[in-house]
Amino acid sequence: MPAGQLLINAYSIYNMDSEGLAKGIHLGIIPDGSRRWAKINGIDNYNGRQSGEAMEKVVTHVFEKYPEVNEMSIWVISTENLLRPTDQKKDVFQVLEWEFKKLNENRIIFDKDIKVNVIGSRFGEVPEDVKSIVMEVVNKTRNNKSRNLNVCIGYGGKQEIIDAVMAATRWLRKNPTIEKIHENVFENFLQIPRPLDIVIRTGGQKRLSGFMLYQIEYAELFFTDTLWPDFGIAELDRILKEFSQRERRFGK
Repeated sequence: MPAGQLLINAYSIYNMDSEGLAKGIHLGIIPDGSRRWAKINGIDNYNGRQSGEAMEKVVTHVFEKYPEVNEMSIWVISTENLLRPTDQKKDVFQVLEWEFKKLNENRIIFDKDIKVNVIGSRFGEVPEDVKSIVMEVVNKTRNNKSRNLNVCIGYGGKQEIIDAVMAATRWLRKNPTIEKIHENVFENFLQIPRPLDIVIRTGGQKRLSGFMLYQIEYAELFFTDTLWPDFGIAELDRILKEFSQRERRFGK
């Protein structure tokens, strides 16, 4: 069976549009373990190259081999990362710079009409030189419509919900005749309105660390001990195959 057909059993009524057509799968990735990988491998001046290569490999494989996945969200920098000491933040920004340089060269982004979005309330704190590299990719893909790649930079799940509550409150004040807000309306105030179907975290930690706390409600979770730079296509395929075999009940 072709790789892209493996996920079809995991579709649900929550992934159907008003006409009953499948909307596709939303895959979330928490790529953890890069600094530990560098330490284990004796790399003192880690510039993020291996992490960028891992990201390019995963993004290319998913969008090329799994047509059902039409949205992918990757957490690159959390709000907590931006509170680290200056020397550690420098390492994080090096990784970000490398990853977006690789994205800008990745033909799959343009051949598959993929729109690259930057998600994060604290993206403004990224250094201007790095930000310009990021925005070059965002602007180049602004009009692409087939699929979405959400890169979470300066992102935190709690902050996203707080920002959405504030925005929804302002909206309600402008619409005083509305007594309560429906969840479908509230979700439009989130940075990423769509629920997750799959979440993969590398690096051995079995926690979510605040990743898309609203969207993750019925996502299938996969934790792997593999450090992010070593995360390969074979392991990704194995995880997606297991996902296709899980029965999703959505609380029912």
